[in-house]
This record gives sequence, structure tokens and C-alpha cells, in this order.
Amino acid sequence: MTASTQGHAESRSKLARGLVFVGAATLVGNGSAYLLSIIAARILTPADFGAFGALLGILIIVSTLTIALQALTARRVAIAGPDRSEVEGTAIRLSVIVGVGIIALGLVVSWPLGQVFTIPTAALAMGFASLAFVIVGCAAMGIAQGREEHLRLSMGFIANGVGRAAVGIVFVLLFESVTGIAAGILIGTALGALVSYLLICPRRWSKGLAPGWTVEFAHVSHALIVLFTLTNVDVLLARFFLTEDQSGEYAVGVLLAKIAFFLPNAIIIVLFPKMTSSDSRRTVLIATGLTAFLGAAITAVSFAFGSLVVRILGGTQYPELNGEIWLFALEGSAFALVQVLLYARLAAQDRKAVAAVWVALIVLVGTVAFWRNGSVVEIVTTVVAVSLVLTVAGLFLDHRNSRRNGTGETQPLEPIEAAE
Repeated sequence: MTASTQGHAESRSKLARGLVFVGAATLVGNGSAYLLSIIAARILTPADFGAFGALLGILIIVSTLTIALQALTARRVAIAGPDRSEVEGTAIRLSVIVGVGIIALGLVVSWPLGQVFTIPTAALAMGFASLAFVIVGCAAMGIAQGREEHLRLSMGFIANGVGRAAVGIVFVLLFESVTGIAAGILIGTALGALVSYLLICPRRWSKGLAPGWTVEFAHVSHALIVLFTLTNVDVLLARFFLTEDQSGEYAVGVLLAKIAFFLPNAIIIVLFPKMTSSDSRRTVLIATGLTAFLGAAITAVSFAFGSLVVRILGGTQYPELNGEIWLFALEGSAFALVQVLLYARLAAQDRKAVAAVWVALIVLVGTVAFWRNGSVVEIVTTVVAVSLVLTVAGLFLDHRNSRRNGTGETQPLEPIEAAE
């Protein structure tokens, strides 16, 4: 066996181990989050569960800041070389600064958002505060992701996900309210962030922010905020246009959409650092193929066993969803493919890729607001149509970029900070 062949074999073995470790961790972490929602669906009234679904939709949109910092940290650490202590310290410092900003934002917007979407103000405020801890945990996980330390990354992911869900479940059982769940989530995320920091990067801290960090963070945050707004705005539109009971029904369907969206997360987490290399085209094709396979599988299962899936997710209160639940799986699967393609452009520091996502968001909101808002089916089919069109557009744009390069490899673009 030549040195090159041996190196490829070791790389494939490391990739396989990473997918196993991170895949198991995301199943445990995300599975515990879905368990929290499934238990809440059975304890809360449909109207209260609709409020909880809207709360999660808002928090997921804002939590893109945490995901953006993890992606930025992973990219910076991956290209930093062996001496990465200053890069890692900068990531933790930036996470604390952004976390304080999120708390301040929550204090300002919780009351008006609560009035618009009929969500308790205290629940919203505590939800925003929980994200301040999540972003510290995500910065730590980004460090492990950039190092390609998949075992530590997996342990951090489990600490964050299980901590949030476990305490949230205890509190919903004790208080049977949206505010009670929010309090449990706040405590659980604080514990998860502490465990992740101590496990992955104890005592990492920098005296200041290195040049370029804030500009690149703003770019990545902008791209992911638009993406996650697109993937979560439907539950807010449902809360606004449908009756409270219908919005609760829609929130149950969204649980499946989120499963389909986040189930392939391990693929993008493991492969994202490799998208920064010169052989990124092959990496993107692998990530796209694996994500499409998982999406097709979950959609097919949901189509064949719709009533069982609805009973598992929401109990016996939502029989109207039985024949429609597969549409939510298709929606989440298409958005998962969009996420892979967007991450590929972020790895290449392509600042133009977000334009297509902006167009899709405007089309979706406009169509639902002025036309298709009379039922659960009208809204979800509109989202499915937009997500599939955006997926096809993303595949076309990625193929066109590879043809421009000629070699099929991503050419390094001008660094974002240098362009400012």
C-alpha cells in the first residue's frame, strides 16, 4: 500500500468514525429535544402547544446566531494550523459578547412579540436568555468541530441537547405551562454550556477580538438567519392566520419537518471543515447525496405510516394530520438540502449565495399572507413548493460554480474581511 493510498484509507476511516460519533450524538441530542416537544404536546392544550411551537420558532430563528458562530469557529480553527489557542480564545470571547447582546434583545422584544403571537412575555424573555448560554456551548463545539475531534464534539452536543430537554421535561411535568417549560430550558442550557466549555476548551479566552471576526460573523449570521427564518416562518404564519387549535395542529406537523431537517445534521457537521479544502466539490456531492437519501427515507415512511407518525408526535388529538403529515417531512428534507448547499458556499466565503434564500423567503411570506392561508394544507403545500424550487435552484447554482472553476474544485475567494 502506497503512502497516498494509506492516507486516503485513514481519511475515510476518520470520516466514518466521525459520522458514527456525531450521528449518534445528534440522534440523542435532537431526539431529546423532540421528546420534550412530544411530552409537551400531550400535557399542554392545543392552544398552549401552539404558543410553545411559536416560541420555538422564534428561538430557532434567533439561534442561528449560535449556529453561525459555531460554523465560523469551525472554519477558523480548521485553517489556523497547529497553534490555534488565540483563535479558540477569540471564539469564546465573541460568544460571551453576543450572548449578552441576545439577553438585551430579549428584554426589548419579548413583550411586543408576546402580544402578536399570544406567548407569555416571561417565557419569551427566558427563551432569549437560554440562547445566551447556547452560544457559548456552540462556540466550544465549533472548536472541537474545527479540530475534527469528533468524540469531544459529540459529547458536547449531547450535553447541550440532553441538558436542555431533561430539565425542560421536568418543568413541564411540574408546571404544565409554556412559562414553566421556558424556565426549564434556561436552566438546562446553562448546564450544557458549562459542561461543553469545561470538556472541550477550559480556560480558553482572548484579550480582544482579532481583525475580521466581527465582519465574517455578521456575514455568516446574515446567511443563516435568512435560511432559518425561511425554515421556521411557516409556524409563525400559521399561528397568525389560523385558529389556535389549527396552529397547534400545524405545530405538530412542524415537529416532523424539524426531524427531517435536523436528522442529517451529522453529515454537514463532520464534512463542513473539509469544505474549506481544495477538494470541496467531492465533499459537497457526498454531503448532498447522503442528505437526499435520508430525506427520501423519512418522507416515504411518513407517507406509508402517516397515522402512526401523528400518534407518536402528537397523540390522539390531531387525526386531521394523518394524510398530510408526509408533506412536512418533504418540506424538512428539501430545506436540509438547501442547508448543505448554503454551507458549501459559506465555506468558500461566497457572499452572493444568500440572495436566492432571500427571494424564497419573500415569495413564501407574500404567498401565504395574501393568498394561501385558509388551512393547514394550504400553508404547508406552499412551503413545500418554495422549498423544492429553492433546492433545484441551489443545485443548479452549485453546478454552475463548479463548471466555472473547470476543475470541479472550489477556488478560494477573497477573504470577507479583506473585501471590507
